[in-house]
Amino acid sequence: MTVSTAVILAAGRGMRLGDDFRDRPKGFIECQGTTLVGRSLALLKSCGIRHVVIVTGHCADFYDELARQSAGFVTTLFNERYGDSGSLVSLGIAFSAVQAPCLVLDSDIVYERRGLAALLSCPMENAALVSGTTGSGDEYYTWADALPGLPLPAVRRLSKRLSDEPDAPLGEHVGIIKIGNALAQKVRDAGPERVKAQPMAFYEDCLIDQLPGCPMGALEIADLVWCEIDDQRMLERARNLVFPRLDAL
Repeated sequence: MTVSTAVILAAGRGMRLGDDFRDRPKGFIECQGTTLVGRSLALLKSCGIRHVVIVTGHCADFYDELARQSAGFVTTLFNERYGDSGSLVSLGIAFSAVQAPCLVLDSDIVYERRGLAALLSCPMENAALVSGTTGSGDEYYTWADALPGLPLPAVRRLSKRLSDEPDAPLGEHVGIIKIGNALAQKVRDAGPERVKAQPMAFYEDCLIDQLPGCPMGALEIADLVWCEIDDQRMLERARNLVFPRLDAL
């Protein structure tokens, strides 16, 4: 399965980052002379992605200008409900315009290219990139089970709550997944009702409910260098511990 399209979910307001990010999106945090989103775009292009759709909201003009300068590589879609909805709404907007297979990425992460390349080349049409535990303080855990006939453990749950499962998680959800046609269609079909009941729903919660019949592999790279940036403490951690360990573009 060849993947040539990626979706970046970038509608969030970044409220926990404070006043420094009231006037720009989290994706425009600077890293190694570029921005988080600029680094993601460069890595995606280097791995063979030909088109990126960015779902925008807060300070959407930053991404619109980026798209104008991208020579067609980037398209933006605006989430009008960005102030009162979760990531599932943004993913639904993307899936109304994008045909799977595709990658789905968070906008506020920075990561090594090898994780992206491994996910694109892994043998399952649905797969989530999983790292070892990072101690970042806002972990999104992944549980997975070895199942007969599957080349990777199958994702059972993605959650920020360790109490959701009785056993230890495999690792942490990095915020990059590969989605095939069948699973994408199930999310398209189920998403509207989920949003009606839970406007702030994360896309991961809906995704997990659709996995029966469409297993998602957990591609673990235990020593992957990456981080998510949600608040000032995580930003300082990224600058001090993560950015210096990343390969230069």
